[in-house]
This record gives sequence, C-alpha cells and structure tokens, in this order.
Amino acid sequence: MSKAQALHKLMIVVALLLILLVTMQSHAAPVHHKMQVELLPGLKMLKAQDTLTFAKDSPRKLSFVLHKDLQVSVTSADDSLILLHAATKEAPYAEYGLQLGSQDNKVSLYYQGVIFDAVVNDNSNGLIAPEGATLFGSTYWYPSFLDTQKSFDITVKTPLAWRSLIQGQITSTEVDSTSRTTRFVEIYPQEEIYLVAGPFSFYEKEMKDGKKVQVLLRKEDPSLAQSFISLVPGFIEHYASSIAPYPYSSFTVVENFWETGYGMPSFTLLGPTVIRLPFILNSSLPHEVLHNWWGNSVYVDYDKGNWSEGLTTYMADHWQQELAGNDRGYRLNTLITYSDFVAANPKNDFPVRQFRGRHNSSSQAVGYGKTMMIFHMLEFRFGKDLFKKALQDFYTENLYQRVSFFEIQKSFEKITNQNLNSFFTQWLDRDGAPQIELPDVKVMRWLDGSYSTTYVLAQTQNAPPYELHIPVVWTLENGQVVRQIARLFDKSQVFSLVSHSRPVKVAVDPDYHVFRKLFVEERPATLSSAFGSPEVHFFFDPSQTTAEKFAQSWAASTEGKDSFHSVADTLNLPTQGALVFVGEKDLFAQFMKSQLEDQNFELTDTTVRIDSQTFQLADTSTVFVTRLKSNPQQTVVWVRWSKDNNPVEWASRLTHYGTFGILVFKGRPAVLKSTWPVLQSPLQRNL
Repeated sequence: MSKAQALHKLMIVVALLLILLVTMQSHAAPVHHKMQVELLPGLKMLKAQDTLTFAKDSPRKLSFVLHKDLQVSVTSADDSLILLHAATKEAPYAEYGLQLGSQDNKVSLYYQGVIFDAVVNDNSNGLIAPEGATLFGSTYWYPSFLDTQKSFDITVKTPLAWRSLIQGQITSTEVDSTSRTTRFVEIYPQEEIYLVAGPFSFYEKEMKDGKKVQVLLRKEDPSLAQSFISLVPGFIEHYASSIAPYPYSSFTVVENFWETGYGMPSFTLLGPTVIRLPFILNSSLPHEVLHNWWGNSVYVDYDKGNWSEGLTTYMADHWQQELAGNDRGYRLNTLITYSDFVAANPKNDFPVRQFRGRHNSSSQAVGYGKTMMIFHMLEFRFGKDLFKKALQDFYTENLYQRVSFFEIQKSFEKITNQNLNSFFTQWLDRDGAPQIELPDVKVMRWLDGSYSTTYVLAQTQNAPPYELHIPVVWTLENGQVVRQIARLFDKSQVFSLVSHSRPVKVAVDPDYHVFRKLFVEERPATLSSAFGSPEVHFFFDPSQTTAEKFAQSWAASTEGKDSFHSVADTLNLPTQGALVFVGEKDLFAQFMKSQLEDQNFELTDTTVRIDSQTFQLADTSTVFVTRLKSNPQQTVVWVRWSKDNNPVEWASRLTHYGTFGILVFKGRPAVLKSTWPVLQSPLQRNL
C-alpha cells in the first residue's frame, strides 16, 4: 500500500535522528488517541485536541513527528514539549520531544494549522480543501510516534453537507444547523489513522451479520453505488469463510477528488475515473477488500519483505480469473511480464524478500507476479485444503502484528508437517528463475504390449538447480490423459512412465504452474515485450506529425533506451531491440503482412481480417504485435489509429494493454483483445 510505504521510508529517517537522543527511548507499545477534530475546508485548516494515553511501562521521554504547518502546544499540567528538528524540504514534518510529568501516562496536545499539499500528477501527501479532505498517515496530521501502533476514539466535526470517514466503527453522529459531528472508535491496534471527508452522496446496505457496505460518491449515482453494494458482501463472505471473520465493522468505497487507487483499513479510495472503470468491479475491488485481512489487520514488516501484495494478488486477482476459467492464461501473462521486464533486463531483477513496494513494471513483476506464483506453487503442491488451513493459522497467530515471510513459512510448516526452508529460501532469497528443458524422450514397447517411456528433464539456467515439482501431462493413444509430478532437484534427471496404451504426446508444465523462464516459442508476442525491451526503436513517416507525437508519448512508458527513425521508402532495421512502426504507411503494412503470413490474418487497403472477424480500417484503431521471423528475440509492433482517437492520449491508454498482441478499437472501446496463437513449444512433443 503506497501511502504506508511512504510513511515507513520517512520514519526510517526519524529513527536515525533518534539515535542521537541519548535520553530518548523508542516507544513500541500502543498509544491511544482521544481526539476532537474540526475541519475548516474554506481555510484548508485542521484544529484538534488530542489526549494521548501511553502504556504503563512507557518511557517518560518520547519523540513524535507532526505536519510541518501544524502549531502544537501542551495543554496538560506538568508535561512539556520541545522542538527537536524543524521540517525540511525533504522531510515535510517537524520532530518534537515530549516529557511526561504526571504519573497517569496521559498528555493533552492542541494543534492547528493548514494542511495542503497540492495534487501534482495525481499525487499528494494529503490536503484539506473546499472539494474535500484526504489525510494519510504520511500526512502526519496527528502526533506519530516511531514504530508505534495506535487505537483511538475520534470525533470529527465538518460542515453540515460533508461526511467523514475513519477506519474505526461509527458510534454516533450528531447534526445541527451548520455542522455534522461523527465519532469513530477503534480498539484494535492500527498502523496508521486515515481521515477522508467531503460533500458525499451516501449509500449503505447492512449485511446479514450487521456489518455495513457503504459507498461515498462525489455526485449522486445510484446505479454506480449499487454495482459496488451488490458485489462487496459476496467478497467479504468468501474471504471470511476462507480466512477469518471480516476484521472491521464496515467496508466503504470512497470516491476521491483526484485519481487514486488506494486500499486502507475498511475502505478503498478510488479516483473519479478509476471508480467508473468497469473492470474495477472484478479486479481492484476484491483486491482491496482482501487487503483488510492481508496488510490492514495482519501488518507487513517492510524491512523483511512485502508479502502482502503477492498473497492478495493470488487470492483476489488470480481467484477472479479462476472463476472465469482463465487462471492458466493469468499465470502465463504473469510469466510473460516477468520475461519482458525482468528476464530481458537482468539488472532489474532482485530477490522477492527485498520487495518493499511497486515503483515500476519490473518491481511489480517481482513483488506482485513472482510472489503470487510462489503462493500458487504452495497451493498446487499441498492442495487447497492445507493451503487454506495454513493461511488461517497465519492470520490467527499474527493478527494486528507486523510480520514477514518467516511467519508465513512457520504456518505452512506447522500445517503440512514439512520442513520448507529450501522452498522459501530458493524463491525468496534468489533472483532469477529456473529454465526447464525437455531434451530427450524414448518410448519402448514390451512383449506384453505395455509401454515404458523414459524422458529427461533439465535445468539450464546459469545458477544452482532449484527443487522443483513439475507437472508432466501425457496423452495416450486410447485418449487417456495421465498426469505426473516430476521432482526435479538436480541439473538433469531421468524420469519414466509405464502405460498400457502408447503415449502420443507429452507436455511439461502446460498450464504454467511453475515459476520459470519462458521459451520464446511458447509465449505469444505482447505489447509488454516492447515496453520492457532494453532498446525500443520507433519508425514513422516524418510527414505525419501525429505519428511522431505518438512515438514520443509512448516512449515515456518504456523502460529501455528509445531511438527514433524517420522512414521514407525503405526499412533499415537494427538487429536488436523492439521495433515499433507508428502510423499509416504502406511499407509498414506490407512488412507486417509478411511477418503474419502463418497466422489467420488478412490485410487489404480498406479492411483487416483476424480469424473470422473483419474490420474496416477507416473506423478502427489497431495494434498488431509479433516476432521477427529472422530473429524471434525481436518484437515487432505496428500501431495505427482512426480519426476517432487522439494519438497522444491513445498512446497513454495503450500502456494498460500490455498482455495483448492484437487490439482493435472503435473510438475509445476495445472491440477485440487477443494474442496470436502459439504454434509450437519446446516443452511439448508429439511422439
């Protein structure tokens, strides 16, 4: 969760400063905030009275940080406050030293000031404005003590037309002629306190267990609200039965006034465009609901690796694809993304245990994708029942604690009664991935009519062998399908199959159950292979100014070195890197026709046919991706557009379609999203 990660990084700086404070002690016990907050949107201001209660054994000298523009004073007797470090441009918070004079371990603080970090490129650390208020832990809108969890009892006063939201349970709401005051209580320790408020339209549904699903929109839209209200209860019930009861009293979908996609305890904060994307309902929505178990009630020890995103991706995104019967394709796309952004650029690789948060496509390929596959391999190896029991144990044993992969390993070892140290070590502490090959298969028929088949599996990566459990699928002459698990622990091993019917086909890991490097031949060409290429070459007709603008816009989304080539009557192609043809040009069309002649593809001056579908070029925008016949390591992309699409805006949108190699748009909507079929694979063999 990006805001939590930002807070974590900034708090590391605070920790280094505290080392110099000999008389100060870091304080790890929970602190309770009893707070009265007033928001003054017209002034962009917050006022707060905060009574903090510390554990009985807490030190008498403490340190906290607070937003740089909040003025703070002690209002309790015998307690004192000093400024330790003023805010800087790099650290937008001040650090204070607090000495407790009384013996009741309570101190009262009053603070007020303007909080307004302007939104730039859809990013802000938090602000109060006439449009609304969005305050994160990294806003430092309340006193934040190093490495300390919080419980709270907070009342928030807003203008009458506003509603406020904090992750705690709403215990009361009072309304007068000018204001609305809502009280939130949370008795369980939290990592951060979030506050969102604004002039929302409010929608609510109570579930069977009394917990509530809510939607807060910036303008009335009952249909949109109902789409969320109808789905969220099912997601909550599914995860409650799979893991444990839902840990909060409600779940709320909140529309922010700039583009965000955050998941906080008990709510998700979505931007005005994001919240209306149709795929959000079956992708981001279950993902953010699940984060209330993984990340927002069992917390992440970021110093030891972020396990939450990969586990949530597996149990939400992969689960949704499994329901739709496309889990195989989802795993393939995960391996493709790793191949394009990491395997093709080894400098981008790193061990999973070093993942803290996503900052580009390559970090996402490791922290989300590879980690997701690790959890899939655990479930594939031990089965759904043991997998579920291990995660239930992990949740129960670590609720409201900050934990790492070590605790996950501990629960899986406990439930499976196996030593899994080698499994977790090889997948978490090594970068890279295994490369599996099928170098030899021999079939022998015995005198009794049975068949004995021997085959060799090998690991060919330039690294020590992994311990792999590889599915091998045999098709026999009588139509029977036989499935084996080959335990490949060495660089090369011989395995066998005895059958009464003759084997006619063998396929090694055909459903992509193992995290591994893909062969070029077993994966379709997709846009991500261009986005992740170490070199990207753009070709365009200089007389088409929009083509050059498209290329410049798209180049901002690639991770490699970009080169731009003006094209007249001939193509001089480099021998490495992705090739991107931009715009309408017969030279590009003829080249792509030659590269796709083995596919079910036909291109004329006015139409394009893909399989059985024919489209008019004049009213469609298209993207075709394939591999260069003379060098399959090179990806070739041809992108063209109709007058209905603005090329610069369209270039930006296409970055969200990385898993596809065939795209056809009519105006903005995509009417065809697919890939060219894979014609062969080195891990499949007809016998």
